[in-house]
Amino acid sequence: MPSLRKKVAGFMRQLSISNLAGAVESIGLGEQTLRSPQSLTQDFPGGCFITRYLNGLETKQEGPPILHGRNPEELPSKQIDIFQENEEIFAAYTGPDSGLTAVNLQQKHLSISDTDIDYIDMLDQNEQYRSGSTTSNITIAGVTDWFNPHENAYGIATTLYEKNPTNDTSNGEPIADCFGIIARPNSAILALADGVNWGTKASIAARSAVHGSIEYLNQILFCPSINSEMTTTKDIFIALLRSFHAAHSMILQEQGMLTTLTVCTILPLPSSSTDTNICQKKYIACTCNVGDSLAYVYSGKTGVREITRGSHDIHCMRDMRDALGALGPVDGSNPELNNLTLAITEVERGDIVFLTSDGISDNFDPVVGKFAVLPNHSSGADATLKSHDARLKTRRRSTENLRHTESSNSNVNSNNLPVVEAYQRHELTLLRMEDLLRRGVSGEGPPCNSAKHLCELLLDFAVRITAAKRRILEDTELYYAQHKDGHLVQLSKHEQRSRRKKTLEKISMIPGKLDHATVVAYVVGP
Repeated sequence: MPSLRKKVAGFMRQLSISNLAGAVESIGLGEQTLRSPQSLTQDFPGGCFITRYLNGLETKQEGPPILHGRNPEELPSKQIDIFQENEEIFAAYTGPDSGLTAVNLQQKHLSISDTDIDYIDMLDQNEQYRSGSTTSNITIAGVTDWFNPHENAYGIATTLYEKNPTNDTSNGEPIADCFGIIARPNSAILALADGVNWGTKASIAARSAVHGSIEYLNQILFCPSINSEMTTTKDIFIALLRSFHAAHSMILQEQGMLTTLTVCTILPLPSSSTDTNICQKKYIACTCNVGDSLAYVYSGKTGVREITRGSHDIHCMRDMRDALGALGPVDGSNPELNNLTLAITEVERGDIVFLTSDGISDNFDPVVGKFAVLPNHSSGADATLKSHDARLKTRRRSTENLRHTESSNSNVNSNNLPVVEAYQRHELTLLRMEDLLRRGVSGEGPPCNSAKHLCELLLDFAVRITAAKRRILEDTELYYAQHKDGHLVQLSKHEQRSRRKKTLEKISMIPGKLDHATVVAYVVGP
């Protein structure tokens, strides 16, 4: 049986720019040999894709402009079309598991009209809500059925962390992300939150944020007695900001900790007098976000663009351990709104608007994927963090799975990988997403045309690129010792931790970032 050192050394030999995809696939599937170079090129363009971009042979196509600001006054106020008439919900979905329905249980019980409530039964119902097994038609955040997905309105959440062989559970449980979507033919509300660090409190924070924001927006936009005042994008942005207040209040109510939050509304714009083709109808996407959960648009014409790019400086190297901002009790009962950003962009019928946690977006980064390295003058994450001491509370815990994601050896370019600047990392991330959505895993298409397919493609990519890291961290030698009689004996927690730490520098050479990974998407227009 080869030692862990030999296994890692073998993986390292496989990880070159020309055969990285094959290495990831073979490690993830337990294969002993790499696939042919021809199949690798088809499956995963890798180095040639980046080389084309850096040589100016591949450029990022610009779509409709994206405007951003800190408050509604900094953004243009556009008239929106009537969107409340005949707008029946065709899909509503939340996750993981019971998603946003797992919080605010007290209000749900109070909404039951039976005056003879048995409070013992209420305790039983509590458990049903937490397990997602309730079958009653109680309205939650304005929706009676939260588990009604659709091809054009979909979401997925999972964990990329390794399983602990001693108890067969994934590290980082429970999943601290949450998503929610309410879709109507001409409009939609999407929300995604990523709890900062691990644990139940982080999970509660994410679920509370999604619940609070969606509940407020669904009421303010679609309640007949209120929504007559919603006529411009300025009104929508004011509603978005108030929904963040509702989200923060619910986090405090549910005693959660910190979370990022990104919310997006898609609403129709008035048709021009010359616009008679329904396919040319325009819509507006308005977002509000705090933290590092991002929003994108995929267009068959112009590719992928990031709506939330104003919330982070694409010309500066970012520390992926810093969430940049968060709702929840960061300072007493106050949130950290350092990077809270409003943004607006036009979208067309057939475009797909999607939100991701950093477990998805960061794994498309060329440096995280080991397709490129940072320049020598970049000292990486730690130098950046020193200038942001005030945000240490929103910094994700430096676990062994996050530590050295970009790694100090990123400047040791032994494989002659391309060197990229910060803005190039951003554009290459978008181009990598675009390439996957246009051409699929095989590289031969067909292009993505549904929200469900988009979610599955992005999540599959993140799972595949992190497969090698999981395989190494799940090695039994990190958890067990073999006695002379051949029996395996579980190591102490201290010894397990010590052995895992010894692998950090080695696994930092392997692509991918282990995290919770979540994506939610909506296809624009009926």
